[in-house]
Order: sequence, then structure tokens, then C-alpha cells
Amino acid sequence: LVEIAGNAMAVYGFNGSLQWTVDLGQLFQLPTSYNFYAPSLQYDWGSGRWFLGGIASSKTAYDSWVLLAVSQSGNPVGTWSFFITDATVNNPSQCQTPCPNTIYFMRESIAVVGDKVVQAAQPQNCPSACSNIAGRILVVRKDQLLAGVQPAVDRFTLGMNQLDFLAVQPQSVGGTYGNIAFLVWLKPGGSVTNLTPDRLGLLQITGLPYPDRTYSYQGTTTVWEKDFSASMPALSVSPAQQGGTLSASPTPITSAILRDSQVVLAMNDNCGAVTCVRIIKMTNFGNATVVANDSNGQLPNTVPPPIATDLDRPLGLSGANLFDGSLAIDANGNLFVAAAYSSSSQNPGTAVAGIGAPINSTSTVMPTSRIAGSNSTYSCFSGGGNRWGAYMRAAPDANNASRVWLPAEGAVASCWVTGIVSATMGVGPQVTGMNPTAGSIKGGQSVEIDGSFFVPDADQVLFGTAHGAILAESSNVIYVSAPPGVAGPVTVSVQTPDGTANAGTFTYITPGQRGTPPPSSGGFHPRH
Repeated sequence: LVEIAGNAMAVYGFNGSLQWTVDLGQLFQLPTSYNFYAPSLQYDWGSGRWFLGGIASSKTAYDSWVLLAVSQSGNPVGTWSFFITDATVNNPSQCQTPCPNTIYFMRESIAVVGDKVVQAAQPQNCPSACSNIAGRILVVRKDQLLAGVQPAVDRFTLGMNQLDFLAVQPQSVGGTYGNIAFLVWLKPGGSVTNLTPDRLGLLQITGLPYPDRTYSYQGTTTVWEKDFSASMPALSVSPAQQGGTLSASPTPITSAILRDSQVVLAMNDNCGAVTCVRIIKMTNFGNATVVANDSNGQLPNTVPPPIATDLDRPLGLSGANLFDGSLAIDANGNLFVAAAYSSSSQNPGTAVAGIGAPINSTSTVMPTSRIAGSNSTYSCFSGGGNRWGAYMRAAPDANNASRVWLPAEGAVASCWVTGIVSATMGVGPQVTGMNPTAGSIKGGQSVEIDGSFFVPDADQVLFGTAHGAILAESSNVIYVSAPPGVAGPVTVSVQTPDGTANAGTFTYITPGQRGTPPPSSGGFHPRH
């Protein structure tokens, strides 16, 4: 497992053991005053390489670079090739106003397809406070990246009020991807002066820059657009946490993936009194309009009115905010969502949810389940408006078709962490032990049930036909209070949305009555 967060990359074993970690500023060999941030990562099955994007900026040199690195083998611990794909620098010919330069890149994302890498970058103008300016789309030749030579790059800016394009990562295991790259964004439509998004934009990018990077604009790169109607989310949300609020992702869309000819995205929204994660699916990619190409740059073509999406549904968590979702689709077509949760009485924790294949309005929705509790001793940034994640990426498991790995944030220690979640859908609960196995007919005995594939917030424990009261739970242990019962044995079962497991036999005992001793196995037994 390879994880990147902030300015660090780490390699873990499947059991969670840390095997290697590196500061990404050191990996890119950045000068001392430069800070690395906004990373994105994708493993490309076609080439067997890792692709890593990011941004490096220096407030003292007044420079900001968009970066791209490619591993020279399938081993992320090995050698990498490094490239600058775009830059704003402290040069009189590039400064928007007389130098010093005030344009800095803030967010970026990559999508690696069969013949190209598309990188979306969001710059901001920061003379004092920062404000978004037009987003940039970079189209990079993949063959040159793999060869370790400075690649030809096409750069597109589609209107001054078009912001926060998110590259859509393909998700599959094995084989190669097609040559079409996708990007999504919340689009202000109508007048060029309109700054309020009113539709969901989807770009498809075909073709390649010309191989000679001096004349990259003489290539075949073409940008196609199709718009979709969707209820526009709140452009910023501030979920409550214990003693204050959080600043969720600065962009509503936090994750977008492509698999089996469907684009699925997650975005933060206000759903009544709490924050929720909205899931949107699109499959109708035909009849798109050309809006830019190598020959002419941006084109004045009119994009037809938006059409309906295939799915637009919220996922929430009772009594809590749910935000900053990451997405993965397994080989069976099931959608997984990992997200953070919080409330006015809870510090942030981690939750998972899911939608069964084929991800439509009638599909089974797996209940949102808390899997990592909010730590009551959380003090890092508590009470403030600290900003959490922006773009969240996930991946299917290469060795297990029914499992995916997702990142999610939570306050599971004294400060926030980015955790890795392993999730499986359709596998019923597995019980390995129960203790104790006897208690009073009056009920109230605390019982520990150990196992795996439990579903917190959706588990039920039955003592015969009577429901026990769950005291605490995780994906591998349940603490339950036994209900009242009649003297004698009953079967204890654990039920989840994926199935039922027999946990064993629990014996109710009348107070004052001794339990039946185990059968003698011979030998000497001392008297009491």
C-alpha cells in the first residue's frame, strides 16, 4: 500500500506495518525555501509505473511549480524521474502585475490513461488575501514521461470563471486504460460574468501534444465538453465538531473515478442541518462539443443545455456531519465511500458507506458505519476552523477482487490523522469467539464478541430472538449487553446487512444457582 498525505509518502504492508517513508520535498530535491503540497498519486497498470503529482512554492523566491514524477519501475521505493509541467515565476515577462509574482498554485490532480497524463491545477492570486483565478488543464505525453525526457505539454484555460477542474482517475486492476481522459468541475453557465455554478461540467480529452515540446500546440489534443444538471452544493461547508467547527475541503467535489464506462463523483453538501456526501454518476458521454484544441486554443462553440445525471443521491450519518468522501469501485461494480464525520458533541472520526452494483437509484445502500471513533482527547486544532482534506483518492485491491482501500481522516489520536480503510462488500460477519458465555436471567451481562466483517451502526446481536443492546463496536469486536431471558441456553447470532453468523451459546442462570460444571476429564481435583 502506498499512501501520500501532505508532503509525505509512505509504503505499508497489508497488515498496516510501515515499511518506508519519505519527505516529498526531499524526493523532488526542492530548494530549501520551497514547500511541497497538494499531492496526487496513481499506479498505471499499462506501464507498471507510479505517477506522482504535486505543487512546490516559495514565498521568498515568489515561484510556484506544478510537478510530476514517474517511478522508473513498479517499486515506489526505487528511482524516480522528475518534471516541472507548469510554473508561475518571479519573471517580469510572466508576472501578472509588476513583480514580485503573486500567482501560486493551490490544488492539483492527475489522471493517467493509455497515452497521456492529464493534470488539473488551480492557481490563486495572492497579493495579500488569495482568490481563485482560471483553472489550468495540462495534457502531457506519457511516452516521453516513461522515457525520462522533458515531455511536451499542452496548456488550456477554459474561461476566467471556470475553476477547480478535478482529473478523474481510472480504476481497474490489470490491463490498460483507454486513451480518453476525463475531468469534472462545477460550472458557472450562461454569462461570462456569472461566478455561481449552476451545472456539472464533464470534459473528455483526446489526442496528444506534438512530440517536439517547442511546438506542442501543433498536435492533435482536443477538449470535448458535455454538461449535466445537478443540484448545486454549498460551495463551502463548516461541519461542527466538539467545541467548534471544521473547514471541510475548499472544493465541493472531493473524489471522482472512472470504471466500467461510468464516472462517479463525491461532493460535500449541506443536507438540512448537517453536512452530507452526495454521490453523482454519469454514463452518457456521447455527442460532446469541442471547446478547445491544439489548432485554435479555446473555441467559441456553444455547449448544449445540461442533461440529467444517472444518479444523484445523498449519503449521511444520523446525528452527525459526513464530509470529504473518497470513492472506490470493486471488480463486482460495488461503490465504496470513506469519509470523515463529526458533530457538536463529537470530534472527527472515520466512517464508511456503500452502494451495491449497479450503482443506481434502486441499488442497495449499505448503512453509513462509524469505524474509527472520535478521540475525546483530540486537542490539535480543536475549536478552530482548521482546514481538512481536499482531494481524496482510493484504489481497488490487486489481490482481492472484493476489497478496496480508501483514505479517510479522523481524530483517532491527540491530533488528526489520515487513515487507510480496507473495505469489503457482500461478505457476512465472521465470529471467532464470545466471552463470557453465561449470565443472569435478569440481563445486563456485558458480552464481548470477536471476529471480522462487522458493520458498526448496522450490527444486531440476538440472544435467541431477543435483541441485545450494543455498548460499543468496531469492524472486529462488539460489546453487547445481554437482554433478560429464561433459564437455559440460547443461540447468539450477529446480523449485518451482509449476512448472519452464529456466535455460540449463551446460558441464562437463575441468580443463586450455580452453573453446570464442565465434564470431568479424570485426574486429581482438589476439594474446596
